[in-house]
Amino acid sequence: MVSPDPLSPLRCPRCERALEHKGTRKFHDGDGSSAFRALGELFDEEHDSCDVYVCPECGRVEFFVNGIGDELR
Repeated sequence: MVSPDPLSPLRCPRCERALEHKGTRKFHDGDGSSAFRALGELFDEEHDSCDVYVCPECGRVEFFVNGIGDELR
């Protein structure tokens, strides 16, 4: 396993690699995958986007609501 990187607080729970921030994605109701449509329905107008993090080792994806807990990431 990879040793923890003290500068990166987000680690993959599967393989412990540092997660890479891939940007912020806005989710909305409409046509498309039912999984993403359901995810979009979880948000209110104040929080309608997610920060997306990806593990470069195993491909795990983590979503975090933009504007909540940003100081912890």
